[in-house]
Amino acid sequence: MAESLAEDTWYEIDSANFHIVTNGEPSSVRRLAEDLERYRAVALSLLGAKDDGAKLTIYAAADRESYAGLVGDDLSELTNGLFDTTAEGSYALVNLDGRTGERQLEAREFLFHEYTHFLSYNGTTTHYPYWYSEGFAEFMSTMTFGPGNTYDIGAIPGERAMTLLYTSPVPLQELLRATVHNTPDEEKGRVYASGWMLAHWIIMKSGKAEEFKQFVKDYNNGADPVRALSKNLGMSIAEIEEAYNAQFLEGRFQLARGKVPASFKSERPKLRAMSGQETVVELARFLVKSGYNQQGIRDLAAYAQSADVYSPELTAVRADAATREGDFDRAARLLAQVAPSDRDEFWYQKAQAWLWLNREIGSVGNERSKENLKGARDKFVKLVNNQSGQAMNWYGLAITMQMLGYPKKQYVEMLEQAYLRAPRELHIAQWMAQELYDRKDAAYFTQVAQPLMLELTNEHEYNQMKMMLAEMKPKAGRSTAHASAQGHSHHHHQNHNHGNTSAKNKNAMAAGGSNKASP
Repeated sequence: MAESLAEDTWYEIDSANFHIVTNGEPSSVRRLAEDLERYRAVALSLLGAKDDGAKLTIYAAADRESYAGLVGDDLSELTNGLFDTTAEGSYALVNLDGRTGERQLEAREFLFHEYTHFLSYNGTTTHYPYWYSEGFAEFMSTMTFGPGNTYDIGAIPGERAMTLLYTSPVPLQELLRATVHNTPDEEKGRVYASGWMLAHWIIMKSGKAEEFKQFVKDYNNGADPVRALSKNLGMSIAEIEEAYNAQFLEGRFQLARGKVPASFKSERPKLRAMSGQETVVELARFLVKSGYNQQGIRDLAAYAQSADVYSPELTAVRADAATREGDFDRAARLLAQVAPSDRDEFWYQKAQAWLWLNREIGSVGNERSKENLKGARDKFVKLVNNQSGQAMNWYGLAITMQMLGYPKKQYVEMLEQAYLRAPRELHIAQWMAQELYDRKDAAYFTQVAQPLMLELTNEHEYNQMKMMLAEMKPKAGRSTAHASAQGHSHHHHQNHNHGNTSAKNKNAMAAGGSNKASP
């Protein structure tokens, strides 16, 4: 599988806000990039989200076989796309599935859906209830573009219509209290479809879009979703349910037409074919970052050697994979093979820094090598200065400084830089919350801890955070109003018939107590 993947011609398509890596038909993927840019301009204005210029990487597999090569057989049976946000940045993976227009359309709807999540929660900690997060992303996913720079919005997604017809809408109270964790996988499709229908009513018919914003604030401050929706919309739950069911019975949903913002300028995305060496490194990097198909990395390395496209950078990627698996000796042997002349490259520095750090995390107290920790620190400093956008480099630097015994104030400054770049990366946010709690900074602690409550699945961690919040909250007063930018809870996101997948082991390793570092 790895061989057939790597033997394909892969292209890099670069536009202002997207970096697409694909073995699909390049001109149609380039058109998809153009549509994504146009979609982004409209979505930003509709969401009122801030544009922080973060680029999204999309891996667009041409067909089911290529897709399976990236995620493994099991996951390829269950999904048509995945989305993940990590301390290294966010990425989407989608199966274009052949050249037919209909499948390309599904891929496009999936990307519009996922990109809505990306815009809504990138760089913010505001959370939306599960039904709205998915319902609004579905509402946005069927946007189409017409003549004269117009767009249409509000069309029903085909698959959701089928779900509503064959099952029935989820009863309103149940829908409002649904979460990713309390909804069984086979029911997730119903939450998406019913969430779409309720979101459609709120946006297009209710006339209460502004009042809904206050509901979101209350929800983020821990209010009961059923009572909060009734209070903010000024309607009883029975009245909201009546409007919700009336939509289903009528079965007609209005469309709205708008103009793409005048400031948007369409530019032709750059397209280039990748060399064999680049392709293998790019695919291996994806496999390491996603953690879905570990065997694929070994297969790619074997292929690269036989096809004479092996590169020192691939050795560093393999070392990174070994470090994540906890096989530090193999990682060290691999990095030793990289020629001294290549050791100034960032890909080498990063792999080496994380190996040294994780190796020291794994050893106890006095056995820790100060020398290796200082070496890791120097490499992280170099990475932070040259790739300051990556939360991971700041996070590594914070852990290293903590282990070297720096004053708390100094390493927490580095941790805060990591947190600001990846506020939803659980380990980073948990450590940040703990430091703010120790510092008794009630307002900032509440700001970090409140959204964490909606993400913690471990009951002990959840209860502990709840107690800390209860203790700190009175001191925080009312000064902790949340940013009103959009948000959505971090999860491994799966496509169309299914909800989440967590086929993922991040091999995180403990660093200094309960904090975790994942290379």
